[in-house]
Amino acid sequence: MSSIRRIKKQIRYACGDLSAELLMASYALDGFDTSKTAEIMGDIASLQVDALKKCTFAFDKVRADYPDDAAYRKARHAYNKAAFDKLRAEINERLKAIVKEMNAALPADVKAKNKA
Repeated sequence: MSSIRRIKKQIRYACGDLSAELLMASYALDGFDTSKTAEIMGDIASLQVDALKKCTFAFDKVRADYPDDAAYRKARHAYNKAAFDKLRAEINERLKAIVKEMNAALPADVKAKNKA
């Protein structure tokens, strides 16, 4: 259970940090496309809600399906690892898309300074 608790905290922190960065950029940078801010914030909120819903999953087998405890634990561990890896990959893809949207809203001079 601590793995689920840990990943939920990580999701909340990542989405919160991303929201804070977006708001700071929209208020601090002249020329920032503020019309996209609400849309991007909605995407971040949607990501957080969807990811938190997908964090809760359960191994669909029971101990009686395996010959011993070690085989059961090994199968459950493999299932959880695959599920967490799939969830992390999905979250990372959506985060990349959100960061691209945020970068598109930056003014041209700031983009040039960031590249240098």
